Amino acid sequence: MRLVVNNVDMIPYIAQGGVKWQRNDIDSPNTGRTLSGKMMRGRVATKIRLDITCKPLKASELSIVLNAIYPQYVTVYYDDPMSGYVQKTMYSNNNPASYLLPQQDGDDLWTGVTFPLIEQ
Repeated sequence: MRLVVNNVDMIPYIAQGGVKWQRNDIDSPNTGRTLSGKMMRGRVATKIRLDITCKPLKASELSIVLNAIYPQYVTVYYDDPMSGYVQKTMYSNNNPASYLLPQQDGDDLWTGVTFPLIEQ
């Protein structure tokens, strides 16, 4: 697996099993069921979403991750199970992190770091 966000290799920060891939369909406003129950779909686009879960990170590592995903839009290179190695413009929002433990070196540990990468 390769995952690069704004020129930052994210793999060292990701927990084992910490990349979830999902295809999301965007349907037209006319999508829905008829009175007879038949589904009428008008898919207008598909967008990819990656949900990332990080391993516990030192504060210095967390800063690297958060700064990489901070811009409104980011350039993401990753191994897509449908298309191979691809580049996409994505965005991220709602980025939680929980303080875990102070470290003797002063580089405190954070956990619960998750974030989505959603195709523009």
